[in-house]
Amino acid sequence: MLHRNGRYLLAVHSSFWGASDRRWGLPGGAIERGESPVQAVRRELNEELSLSELQLTELGAFHYKKAQHMVFAAPLAEEITEYRTSELLDVGWFSLSDVTDMHRHCKLHAYYELDAINRLRRLTHPAGD
Repeated sequence: MLHRNGRYLLAVHSSFWGASDRRWGLPGGAIERGESPVQAVRRELNEELSLSELQLTELGAFHYKKAQHMVFAAPLAEEITEYRTSELLDVGWFSLSDVTDMHRHCKLHAYYELDAINRLRRLTHPAGD
């Protein structure tokens, strides 16, 4: 999960459901044989968004479709405006309120995106801060 100034980057993957469904999800993909989760997220972010050398924070595992999905977060200094169109149909920056509305209206791909954002917020804004 890429974040910047209280906004979170979500993407519509070309492999999700079909172009007309347009469910938003976190950038990323499957772990290839022999890769660690960190290696996989770095490879996927490079393939999809041409990003490298990010400071990753592990947010943990989330379950979706009988599989465990490891989620990592990284702050970005700049907006993402370009992406590989063979991998992604669209990218956008969304506030917590936006993502909450998307969750409520079933516009999120894996349904754990909001939980991952809230987990990141608990790590970066502990109670009382």
